[in-house]
Amino acid sequence: MISPELIAEDISIYKSFSVYKTAYLFTQEYSTVNENLKKVRLLFRLLAIGLGMLHVYAAITRQSMNADGISYLDIGDAYFRADWGTAINAVWSPLYSWILGFVNYVFRPSMAWEFPTVHIVNFLIYLAALTSFEFMWRNVRRTSTDVYVIPEPFWWALGYLLFIWTSLSLIEIWAVTPDMLMAMFVLLAAGLVAKIRSGDDRLRLFLSLGLVLGLGYLSKTFMFSTAMIFLLLAWLVQDWTWSSFKKTLPTIVVFMLISLPFVAIISAAKGEFTIGEAGTVTYVRHVLRIPYPHWQGDPDRNILPTHRSQVIHQTPAVYEFGEPIGGTYPIALDPSYWYEGIDAPITIGDLTKPLLASLMHYLELCFQKQGTLVACVLVLYIGGQRSKMALPDLLRQWALVIPAVIAFGLYALILVEDRYVGIFILLFWADILANIRLPEMPESQLWFKVLGSIAALGLLANIILFNLVGFAELNQAAASGFAEPSAPAAGPLAVAETLQALGIQPGDRVGVIGYAYDSFWARLAKVRITTELLDTDAEELWRGNDALQQSVLQSFADAGAKAIVAEHVPQYADVSGWHRVGDSNFYVYAFLQR
Repeated sequence: MISPELIAEDISIYKSFSVYKTAYLFTQEYSTVNENLKKVRLLFRLLAIGLGMLHVYAAITRQSMNADGISYLDIGDAYFRADWGTAINAVWSPLYSWILGFVNYVFRPSMAWEFPTVHIVNFLIYLAALTSFEFMWRNVRRTSTDVYVIPEPFWWALGYLLFIWTSLSLIEIWAVTPDMLMAMFVLLAAGLVAKIRSGDDRLRLFLSLGLVLGLGYLSKTFMFSTAMIFLLLAWLVQDWTWSSFKKTLPTIVVFMLISLPFVAIISAAKGEFTIGEAGTVTYVRHVLRIPYPHWQGDPDRNILPTHRSQVIHQTPAVYEFGEPIGGTYPIALDPSYWYEGIDAPITIGDLTKPLLASLMHYLELCFQKQGTLVACVLVLYIGGQRSKMALPDLLRQWALVIPAVIAFGLYALILVEDRYVGIFILLFWADILANIRLPEMPESQLWFKVLGSIAALGLLANIILFNLVGFAELNQAAASGFAEPSAPAAGPLAVAETLQALGIQPGDRVGVIGYAYDSFWARLAKVRITTELLDTDAEELWRGNDALQQSVLQSFADAGAKAIVAEHVPQYADVSGWHRVGDSNFYVYAFLQR
């Protein structure tokens, strides 16, 4: 007969083995899931890096540049040569200029490598933004034991695809602007707020948030208003108590210590309090619709700018603007200077037109470019589990939606551009996706897999289509010089090299017949554009007689121009005495040769 002691011992051994087996199987299953998740993340991380490299490569091979980028480069150089009159600028925020100026000061790239170097810097900022996204996305995700939440592979797949789409299609990595830099700080701020929301109240988190918000403002003026929202959220995601508010005070102090010195400097330069003039310039251009550049005012309505470029030739109009603003193209370096004194009346139409245009833009972004994702998320929310929540809990749960929605509204009042709102679209989706809850039923997991796959494929198709269209346009542009009978435009490097070959020195004044905002060759040649005949008036010059043409050329010379670059010269024009740039339709007239 078996003793009760032996039976009890066998049962104990069996139970121990069962517990061990269960724990072992769970560990093995978790390990497998974890390995699959690592593979998913690695795959999409490599996709993000690879596509980013392709975009940067395309920008480098085309010597791509934009007007804003020239101003940031000029200001960066001014800081490192202590030219404070040029460096202190209320329109262009300083941080991006500091980065570009530092790189140029240390590496001193050649004429051929200056623009490619900028795109390499942009790629490094893009990688930093990718890392910031991963930090934010990891901290936003929340789990629950009694409901199904979006599975981690789909959570990361959708997150990476949204980051790739907003970064490459909306913000555009090849654009020489600080938008990607600001995106990095928005993502870091969101990630820190998410950590605070999870209950982590260490002092270093609040100090880091203040640092991130301060640097964010130095990267782009719009971040000042955004920082106010994040500072409020840092308190709202905690308990609404005085104790929680005191924890937030270090964030406010650090933010003010970083941002207020620059606010004081630009306010002193402008003679009035300002956190930045970029919004004012955009408002004057796009809401009041004041013409630009070289607007001479409207005497009939008694609207006259304080500072105007000088008309040095009447018909066609030639403008001179060499003083007192410096830089490659003074009109672009400080647009607020040329708009000072404008006090135009505001009508209801002035306010409603931007709102309607903004609404149409948002509808396009929402339904045309993100329609699949919107539809899938709506289905999940309709079938999801809902519960009543108190206001503090509701604000805490949807905290990251708040700055995104406010940003959409602020931009809608003046101007919505993809690169402005791109990062806030990603931020908007973070808490939207994180708060999806389905009942604990077998069908829930299937719904997540099906709809998550459809949403991911929709985003992936959008990314693929955007890249295919972009590279098709690239190839078409490369072949256009052979397909069209008219000569192609010259690249910036070719024009700069021609100026150098004709004896034009860095710092010389030159004129432009065309649209100087896009005259990026001037930055490479290190010359200053101080006179301009706009492309809209150029036909009058080219069809005019010899006396008219000589009169125009003399007006450029009298204003101190050492050379004139004529862009997109028509085939019928008489270009005697002009130097052609390669086989392009760009020509240079050098007064040094006379």
